[in-house]
Amino acid sequence: IIYPMKTVKIIKYAPPKVTITAGVCDNFLTKFSGLMFRQKIDPYFGLLFSESSESRINTSIHMFFMNFDITVLWLDKKYNVVDIALAKKWHPIYISKAPAQYTLELHTDRFTDYSIGDQLQVLTNE
Repeated sequence: IIYPMKTVKIIKYAPPKVTITAGVCDNFLTKFSGLMFRQKIDPYFGLLFSESSESRINTSIHMFFMNFDITVLWLDKKYNVVDIALAKKWHPIYISKAPAQYTLELHTDRFTDYSIGDQLQVLTNE
């Protein structure tokens, strides 16, 4: 399992305010492994997958080899939520309804914390 080295803080200030620590998946190995084979995810941890431009296909995800369901947020280049899904383990594919540049995978407890249109702020931990 490949774990991302860099982490960021992702904050949604609109109620309910939520702060997540996310590992950044921005290379082939971290994107490929993602959350596969992990046994669980912390309720306030996630993975942020980054693409070079907005796309529906490049930000699609699969749930093969997943041991748990997750909340998935698709974000545009300005970190606005453009789609959200409760992704079920072993489901073949999830594709955003709108082009996205980032995919944020979170614990299922976070599903009701976000809505399409929410603006998120991403802060580096450097």
